[in-house]
Amino acid sequence: MDNIKLSVRELVEFVYKSGDINVKNLSPDRALEGMKAHKLLQSNMGENYSKEYYLKNEFTLGDILFIVEGRADGVITEESQTTIDEIKSTYTDLEHIDENYNAAHSAQAKCYAYMYSIETGKEELTVQLRYFNLDSGKTKVFAKKYSALELKCFFYELLEMYLDWAQTIIRLKKEREQSIEELDFPFSGYRQGQRNFSVAVFRTIKEGKKLFVQAPTGVGKTVSCLFPAIKSMNTKQNSKIFYLTAKSSTKSIAFNTIKMMVNKGLKLRTTIITAKEKVCFMEETKCDPEFCPYAKGYFDRLNVPLKKALKEECLYSREYIEQTAREHQLCPFELSLDLSYMSDAVICDYNYYFDPRVALQRDDVFKNSNDILLIDEAHNLEDRTRSMYSPCLVKEEFYETCKIMKEIDKKIAKLLTNINKKFIEIKKSLNEETSELEDEPSELINGLRKFTAEAEKYINDRNNENIPEELVDLYFKSNFFIKISEIADSNFCYYADFNKKETIIKLFLINPSDILKEIEKNAWSCIFFSATLTPLKYFRYMLGGEEDDYILKIKSPFREENLKLLITSGISMKYAVRDANIKQSCSFINAAINGKKGNYMVFFPSYSFMEKVVETYEDMFGIENIIVQTQGINEDEQSEIVEKFKTRTDVVLFTVVGGVFSEGIDLPLEKLIGAVIIGTGIPQISFERNLIKSFFDEKFHSGYDFAYKYPGFNKILQSAGRVIRTENDKGVVMLIDSRLCQSTYLKLFPDHWRHYKKTMSFDHAQEDINLFWKEENI
Repeated sequence: MDNIKLSVRELVEFVYKSGDINVKNLSPDRALEGMKAHKLLQSNMGENYSKEYYLKNEFTLGDILFIVEGRADGVITEESQTTIDEIKSTYTDLEHIDENYNAAHSAQAKCYAYMYSIETGKEELTVQLRYFNLDSGKTKVFAKKYSALELKCFFYELLEMYLDWAQTIIRLKKEREQSIEELDFPFSGYRQGQRNFSVAVFRTIKEGKKLFVQAPTGVGKTVSCLFPAIKSMNTKQNSKIFYLTAKSSTKSIAFNTIKMMVNKGLKLRTTIITAKEKVCFMEETKCDPEFCPYAKGYFDRLNVPLKKALKEECLYSREYIEQTAREHQLCPFELSLDLSYMSDAVICDYNYYFDPRVALQRDDVFKNSNDILLIDEAHNLEDRTRSMYSPCLVKEEFYETCKIMKEIDKKIAKLLTNINKKFIEIKKSLNEETSELEDEPSELINGLRKFTAEAEKYINDRNNENIPEELVDLYFKSNFFIKISEIADSNFCYYADFNKKETIIKLFLINPSDILKEIEKNAWSCIFFSATLTPLKYFRYMLGGEEDDYILKIKSPFREENLKLLITSGISMKYAVRDANIKQSCSFINAAINGKKGNYMVFFPSYSFMEKVVETYEDMFGIENIIVQTQGINEDEQSEIVEKFKTRTDVVLFTVVGGVFSEGIDLPLEKLIGAVIIGTGIPQISFERNLIKSFFDEKFHSGYDFAYKYPGFNKILQSAGRVIRTENDKGVVMLIDSRLCQSTYLKLFPDHWRHYKKTMSFDHAQEDINLFWKEENI
């Protein structure tokens, strides 16, 4: 017999969920506040009260075995009657709540009551709903008696309404399992290293462990991960694949890889999630039903298109989601989340799994101990996690908001004034403009707590109407700072920076390893992969791995002789001497891009240095065919430049190491035949980088490597990786910096770079390059 496992809440919400998308409940604390309210009401009930009563029963309907479970908030057992207690916390005025306020609430309690009657044989039970107002602390109670027969009839009516959907889920699951069983590798054969990669992924998932893979360009990382992960789903029930990326371009590659397998018969429902700001239909992204027609009545209109999508389609691209959302007047972002909940694979940015501000929005979508995480371009996750968990407060924002609130709410203005004073006190206590704080700024945090409590009450009392945006923005920032302060440990530090126009206090995550490890515990298995996970053991540690987690280094499938790799051994790009070597740099660049007519990229260590080189290069050689990337380039401008590489053969792009053209850009064959990379890629020396250096000096005696060398060299590898994309590609990579000839750097070189050649002058470089292209034509 087929079976379906679901919670009472899932069953009830399927039938009764309705209404608007509403973000009036602003605080991430609300779930916690609700729990506190539950515990308070439960603790006052005496000896006859059994709290968090677990119930589980099996029911047969239409040849399906339903396994239903849930926890009643409480069961009150007295001589004359038994009462099932359901507690709901709310900010709604209790005067506006009657017994018909929310049908789902009473339905949930009645389901628990029926399941309890089965367990105990009780013929009559009382169902009690208690609404607790979190502002006033007052409670409103509704109680009603039901016979066991009435409860049974009600429960089976719900199951009847769910039956068609249950049959659909079972059919789709069988179709998926059969299609996975029949699925073959989507290409005629494996590339070199690809089979080993795929086997390692499958075994790692089977064992529920982590795998860290350095796989050079050309191995086919995306399909090498997705194919075995999909095949493993039949060995792990209720599993879901999350393909997590740092860039939009890699999301498209993953989606198209699954699409290719779907075209070959795979039945795998796959959703791609696009950032809310990018898909929002409104000019202003404001999820308020009074403002947005796509938020108002969203849940009333959701079920029909959701069911249709799951029954008739497999692939939910951005275009499909936007088209469906417009047709049914739904919020496209929320629709993507609802489709994700029902999908087998979800392709999205890192933040939907790792960022606490985003991941908390929809726990039901992103919370399953059977998740399989495929983390693409995983070298990006270290700094992305630092960014996600490093909140910052700006004194001037509190001061400006205080001036606004003085005319509106003097109590909030006074709290903001107090916070402003705490900034000044911290500033006076420091000797330097940028300093690490010895202790947690507890008085400042206490001031933030008082402010957020009052601001939340103010916002809710006004139902989001005529509320200064500055107050709402500051509320969120303060609340997030408080939340991170509560989990901050020795991996974090507080620092103050009074060096700029703004005065900031920042809580900085130095070491993301433990944070990532904790998040990854929720998943069944994690696969981290990139062309530049160098060195592997460093990334295994930084990305939350353990020593017994697997590492794998895949050899490049391409012939070494297809890449001409030159290192200038006589010119240093250290910051102190960089400007003195501009003319030499220009000569080397010119030698590299004139060996053969074609498209090239030149990567600079910074925009400021690039501007200096452009000025000199123009005087020496001219810049007629050179595109100089501007800082802050938008997506349309990026696409326009990429299109030039695809349609022309005379494009030279001056850009920066670690920028938008360093990775995620696929330009095979003649679309890109060479790259020049200036410097070692090390991040600019900064206060935060030095905090990382000091931390890892103390921990592993490797501070410079962790803070500067390893992150920098990965940027070099990424930039160079743009050149050789297929087995038929040939190209030149020139590294301009004598430091890369040092043994500490040469040890980091991947195997397919071992044939590098040092060059002392641009004349020698020109000869080597000309010979390389001449041999190609023989």
